[in-house]
Amino acid sequence: MTQSIKMVPSCIKIGKEQLNVLAYADDIALVGKNEIEIRKLFVETKNIARKFGLQINQEKTKYMIVERKTSLKKNKI
Repeated sequence: MTQSIKMVPSCIKIGKEQLNVLAYADDIALVGKNEIEIRKLFVETKNIARKFGLQINQEKTKYMIVERKTSLKKNKI
């Protein structure tokens, strides 16, 4: 049973597919236009994981904000 997350309109396009969740093995990347969208997507992802008996490890969770500005000082890791 696969669960689809379609609540966030921002996404990246790979070929003809538009995605806002990228997953490989036990790593998941959430893609959004701003922090509010990412937070909403995170909450929904966390709730879906909980339904399957999984939980997100807060100690291993990282986030990165990348902006389309010329200054690298604005980017946060």
